[in-house]
Amino acid sequence: MMTSNISNINIDQAQFTAVVARGADREASDGVGLARACMLEEMLGAVFGAITLWYLVISFGALV
Repeated sequence: MMTSNISNINIDQAQFTAVVARGADREASDGVGLARACMLEEMLGAVFGAITLWYLVISFGALV
């Protein structure tokens, strides 16, 4: 008859919730960084669009 040498694992010792929480924090910060980069691109596009519209309005005003 064979006996097993597998030891019992104490659930409190493993602390799987701490591992999951750290992984979730890292993913959230990556997402926040991506959102900030996208927001910066959108703001630059909005500024460029506003300048373009201002130039068109001034140009048409000069023709009149």
